[in-house]
Amino acid sequence: MKKKLNIFFSNSISKHKWGGGEKWMVTAAKGLSKRGHNVYISGKANSILLEKAISENLNTVPLNIYADYNPLKILHTKKILQKLNINVIVLNLNKDIRVAGIAARWAKVPAIIARNGLQLFSDKWKYKMTIGLVDGIITNSKSIKEAYEEFPWMEPDKTEVIYNGISTREYNINDIDINALWSIPKKNNIFVAAGRLTTQKGFDLLIKAASKIDYKKYPFTILIAGKGKDRKYLLKLINELKIGDRVHLIGFQNKLSQFLKSCDFVIMPSRQEGMPNVVMESMALGKPVLAANVNGVPELIEHEISGYIFEPYKIDAIRNAMNYVMKNKDSSIIKNWGLKAQDHVKKNFTIDIMLDNLESYFYEKINNSIRK
Repeated sequence: MKKKLNIFFSNSISKHKWGGGEKWMVTAAKGLSKRGHNVYISGKANSILLEKAISENLNTVPLNIYADYNPLKILHTKKILQKLNINVIVLNLNKDIRVAGIAARWAKVPAIIARNGLQLFSDKWKYKMTIGLVDGIITNSKSIKEAYEEFPWMEPDKTEVIYNGISTREYNINDIDINALWSIPKKNNIFVAAGRLTTQKGFDLLIKAASKIDYKKYPFTILIAGKGKDRKYLLKLINELKIGDRVHLIGFQNKLSQFLKSCDFVIMPSRQEGMPNVVMESMALGKPVLAANVNGVPELIEHEISGYIFEPYKIDAIRNAMNYVMKNKDSSIIKNWGLKAQDHVKKNFTIDIMLDNLESYFYEKINNSIRK
């Protein structure tokens, strides 16, 4: 029987941000805790991250990391790690590595792991130094691993792919009357997009594509869920293009899965992603998904078999994808996408598979440390 681990997750993201990396952290921490490990999540005091962790009855440690290489913060963190007798530390941002990672080295934590849901390193000297502080890197897509392995200074097999996992049981939910809720005509095709309102997510591209679709031929409504710094810009763009009757910013949705399940299509126009949670969750719900060909998307979707993949950054590619699915909405081909997508997620992207892989990886790194 393997011993219980003391696991510490460090995430210095700003107080008001909540995204895929934070969701993964809470999900992983909750699953590992249920398996009997002692798990702690650290983040900025009064942050959304810690609020979510507390709501899941997880142990939290307020730790306000703002600046790289802060000696006082490093010493403070070292004392926390020693007091908790931490075996494994998982670091979210580069800032976490350069504070909590150094603290973990000083505290002789056996396994120091960076977790990259997006590509956070490039082929620069400063990142070579940062990576040298960790024993391994977890990422959620093969494309990020391959990018890292092209760096001439990267150690072989430093990066491990561990796919995100979701519990399909959590998505056994009831539909909502999305038409009534947002006063959408019954004839309209309803698309849902979700994520932080930032350039990375490509919602500006989606809005511009929407303005190019023949609304009389293919009536549609787009609901964009999320909040972020680009909200005013996106609203201005919608108004300038005079499509406020068919594109709506609906804000952050606590029960996003109900919107995903109740729409006709889910669309992800991102400029960059790791392994996109919205795509994975929508597939688990059996929805047809249209997604830009970025990072982990081809590992989730087989084009025109379990969804539709379009060229990234291209407004016309988004428009063509939307036109295609609206034209063929009632065909057996599109209806089968959702079924095949759901089956793919159930077989390859479950919580249990993710937790098994995480545990094995942690034990391997600890054993390697002991042998050294």
